[in-house]
Amino acid sequence: MNPSPSTQKLTTGPTSGAGLSVEIRRFSAGMRVITALLCTVLFFSTENSIDARVLAVLLAYGLWSAWLLWVEASGRGLRSALWSYWIDVAWSLMLMKLWSAGALLMLITLVQPVVLASIGYGITQGLLLSLLATSGLIAYNGSDLMNSPSLGWHRHIQIMIMLALAPSAALIARPMGIRFRWSTLLSQLEAQLDPRHGLHPICAELVERLRGATQANVVALVLPSSQGAPAMIASREDGSFRANAEVHARLEALLAQMPACTVSYVRRPWWDPRPSTRLYADLPLPVDLSTPLAELALTLDVRCLHALSLTRYAHQHGHIVVGYSSQRGAVYDVSALADVVPELLRVVEQAALVDQLQEESAGHERARIGRDLHDSAIQPYLGLKYAVESVALRIPRDNPARAEVDSLADLVNGEVAALRELISGLRTGNDQGDNALVPAVRRQVRRFSVLFGIDIVLECPDKLPTTRVMASSLFHLVNEVLNNIRKHTAARHIWITLSVQASMIKLVVRDDAGSLRGHPADDFRPASLSERVAELNGTLHIGRPDGPNTELVIQIPL
Repeated sequence: MNPSPSTQKLTTGPTSGAGLSVEIRRFSAGMRVITALLCTVLFFSTENSIDARVLAVLLAYGLWSAWLLWVEASGRGLRSALWSYWIDVAWSLMLMKLWSAGALLMLITLVQPVVLASIGYGITQGLLLSLLATSGLIAYNGSDLMNSPSLGWHRHIQIMIMLALAPSAALIARPMGIRFRWSTLLSQLEAQLDPRHGLHPICAELVERLRGATQANVVALVLPSSQGAPAMIASREDGSFRANAEVHARLEALLAQMPACTVSYVRRPWWDPRPSTRLYADLPLPVDLSTPLAELALTLDVRCLHALSLTRYAHQHGHIVVGYSSQRGAVYDVSALADVVPELLRVVEQAALVDQLQEESAGHERARIGRDLHDSAIQPYLGLKYAVESVALRIPRDNPARAEVDSLADLVNGEVAALRELISGLRTGNDQGDNALVPAVRRQVRRFSVLFGIDIVLECPDKLPTTRVMASSLFHLVNEVLNNIRKHTAARHIWITLSVQASMIKLVVRDDAGSLRGHPADDFRPASLSERVAELNGTLHIGRPDGPNTELVIQIPL
């Protein structure tokens, strides 16, 4: 099952951050102005002689930071402000080179842009900024380190700290950045996924977005099948689709053995002594938990997986399974995902609630229409029924017309019963797995034979459960085929076979028009019949297997 085209796609890329929020950008702009002012004040208070180059750099940065603050405060800021953090790092390095007395202070100013870039734009951007800072520190201080062996030990330690501080800041900020990106993704999901589209499209879009955000090979959202909810799977190869009933039941059976917390599993080689299973909770590890986890990994064709329980008020509503073909997922990756799972469950519950409300509204509307039909449309048929029965009672049984009137009365009674059944099904909403097709086709064949004097032989099983929509479509197909034979041929015998073969409903209709005429009938392919079959994703074949007589074969997938 592919995601619904009506579902609005999210715009955030899967591998990068979504950028910083407006509030954090404004805070960053304010801190940038404070840093510029603080450095300027310290420069004037510590230096006896004013270096014009340092003063120019300080003033330029102060004006630039003030402009950025005005842009953010007025709401004109750009969504992506990554370039500003590159300028911050370059400014710190330049001032560190020109102002040796303020080197330690400028070292501290490197931390903020690296941390904020890591949070808002991912660890890659943070490490790139760290690489720029480290390269600048080596370029500015490396010559002193190489050419001045008389430097004291405190100078060496200072330079080592300067070289390690920026990359460390990026790595330390990584967990915060992961949580920030998950929070941003969740906000976009809530804003852009419309629950009115229905549970299935929402689940399909959700697993696809989760797979992109986690860079996983497979993501599965397994909801309770007892409530009619789906099991949606998204993979790199196939996109998002709905698992069939057998796979859904297997996934549910395996996940039912999981504890009510996040579980990680890695299929390790025989020589690796590390444990294959890990619980992200203060719970004892079940002894036999590895077996269902190994089967779950085998079912999804992954090596490493994380199973997260969708739990609310101590009641389990399903699971999210994230699978990788290789060992992936650090502790804070999984923990951050576990933190947003309750909110993801809320998105799913909203879509399920909308489905439930729509179904209840449709049920009330069906009941109302059914009552109206019962009170209006069925009454004329009842009058006709009583009139025909009254006429039959006035005709003696030995009169030849009595048999025809009795046949007409049976026909009217059958139509009234069919109309009652249709109205009953409309009022109750029972449209799955009923046996409406076979009785309807039998009544139609009997009526057609009586009205037009054509001998019809019908072969079909006693029960052929289909939905009412399918039954109605097939009934119209049978009726149209019979009318085409009556209008365009001189056939006196018709053979109809209705059966189920390999999840297909097969309808075969033969007539004897060619034998009566002594030569095959003209080729005829009714357009309306072809259109009806095409709408049901079926096939239509017209041939002459016995020579002169025509055989029509229709196959419709169940």
